[in-house]
Amino acid sequence: MKQTPLVSIIIPTYNRAHLIGETLDSVLAQTYTHWECIVVDDGSTDNTSELLQGYCNKDARFQYHQRPSNRLKGANACRNYGFELSKGEYVNWFDSDDLMFKSKLEKQIKLLHNSKLNFIVCQTLVFENNIKNIIGFRKDKIHSTDFFNDFVTNKIKWLTQAPLIKKKFLLEDNVCFDEDIHQSQERDFFVNVLSKVENYLFDDRPLVYFRKHEDSISNSNFDKIKLYSNFIVNYKIIENHFDFLSFSSIQYLKNCFKHNIRESVLNKNSSTTKRIKKLLFRNNKLFNYSEKLKLNMGVFLLRYTGKGYNLFK
Repeated sequence: MKQTPLVSIIIPTYNRAHLIGETLDSVLAQTYTHWECIVVDDGSTDNTSELLQGYCNKDARFQYHQRPSNRLKGANACRNYGFELSKGEYVNWFDSDDLMFKSKLEKQIKLLHNSKLNFIVCQTLVFENNIKNIIGFRKDKIHSTDFFNDFVTNKIKWLTQAPLIKKKFLLEDNVCFDEDIHQSQERDFFVNVLSKVENYLFDDRPLVYFRKHEDSISNSNFDKIKLYSNFIVNYKIIENHFDFLSFSSIQYLKNCFKHNIRESVLNKNSSTTKRIKKLLFRNNKLFNYSEKLKLNMGVFLLRYTGKGYNLFK
C-alpha cells in the first residue's frame, strides 16, 4: 500500500514530561510513516519544552506549540488548536500518557482509506505502571447495532486515542471539542460524531495502550467544575439529540442527573445544585411535577438532615 495519505496526530499536554516521551516513542515506532505529530502545551511548568525540542530536532515530523493565550486553558482548546494547524487527510487525537501499538496507523489506514465511512475505532488495552502489566480491555464492546444509544448508556465506549477520523468529515459537519467543558469532553465529542453518521468501522484488535494512574488534579474547586461539566455533557445530549434517544437512554440520563444533584448537595455546593435544577426543571421532556417535587424534597432533607437518599432513586 502506498503511504500517501498524511495522518495528523494531535496531542494536548500539561506537565507530562515524565510520561510523554514514551508516547512520542510509540509514534516514532509506527510502521506507517507518513504522519505529522502536533503537540500543544497547555502551559506546562516542568521540562516539557526542553524534551519536546529534542524530539523536534530529531525528527521534523514533530511539532511543538503553546496554546495561544487568547484560548481557554484546557485540553479541549489544545485539541482544537492542533486541529486548526493540522494538514493531514486523517486525524488521530491522542493523549500524552498513552501508547500506540506500532501497527495502529497502518492497520486503521488500510481499512478506512477505501471506505465511504468516516472513521474507524480500535480496541484499547489498559495497563498500570508498564505495558507488561495489562489489566484488560478499556471496554468490552466498541460497536453495536444501536451504537448511538449504547454509547450514551456506556454499553460501548472508547476514548480519543482509539479512532482514526477523516478530516473532511469533521470540517464539513463542523465537529470540534467544546472548550467550556472540563470533564467528559470525549463523551460529548463522540456523541456529536455518532449523531452525524449512519455507521462506522471498528476493529476489535487492540491498537492502543491506555495508562491507568491517579488524576493529578484533585482540589475541591476542580471537583465542583468536573461535576457540573459531567452534568452539562449529558444535558446537551437531551437538548441536542433527544429524537435519537431510546426510552432506556432517557431513563439512564435521568438517573445521571439525579446523581449530579445528590452529589452537589453532599459537596455543599448550593450554587451548582441551583444551576442544575434550573436547567432540568425548565425542560418538560424529563421530569414531571411529582418527580420534581420528590427531587426538591430530597435536596431539602439531604441538606438539612443528611437523610433522603431514597428520593434520588
